[in-house]
Amino acid sequence: MTYTGRTLGIGLMNGKPFTFYLLCSRSFPERKAVIKGSTAYIINRTETDNPYVSYPVVRTNERYAVVTNGLHTDFIFQALDWEKPRKALVHVLDAMDYERDAYDTPRIAGVIERGNKRGWLGFAGRGWLWVRELELKEGKAFVTATYNVDGFVELGLNNFSPARELASEVLKLPFEHKVLAIGVAENKDGWRIETTSNL
Repeated sequence: MTYTGRTLGIGLMNGKPFTFYLLCSRSFPERKAVIKGSTAYIINRTETDNPYVSYPVVRTNERYAVVTNGLHTDFIFQALDWEKPRKALVHVLDAMDYERDAYDTPRIAGVIERGNKRGWLGFAGRGWLWVRELELKEGKAFVTATYNVDGFVELGLNNFSPARELASEVLKLPFEHKVLAIGVAENKDGWRIETTSNL
């Protein structure tokens, strides 16, 4: 198995867009996901002065769902009020750049839109910045990660309906040190956010 660290994907299932976040961690495995309305947070359970281990991970509104591995979730979400997803990702990722921790952890981000079969992925690493607009494929996910993924890869997922099933499927992916998964899927009322963990 491969260690990918923080991992996210965007895809299409039953004609509707979805996104997910998979937290894999060797240094801070004692974390949980908390869902409050239209937002999900990663919360560290142990004391630390590391500013990067707790953060908003998902933000949604009537139109968009944003998922990232850090505080840039909020900035991208806010930028969508006046910019299209590609420009929002470019501007925020370029401005914030990679995390200034011991590993120079990259910032990753994904955006999907209700009723749209296109999605957006972005990555800001040390010396490497890219943003891609992608045509989503039925039953597939385009996945990027902080470590050991060259750009993004395409993965197949078993059919799921509620977001909780998506989170469960994601937690089965063959990556090391999995802690928790969050699934975000479009439903008739908007977005559904669910989470599951290995704890």
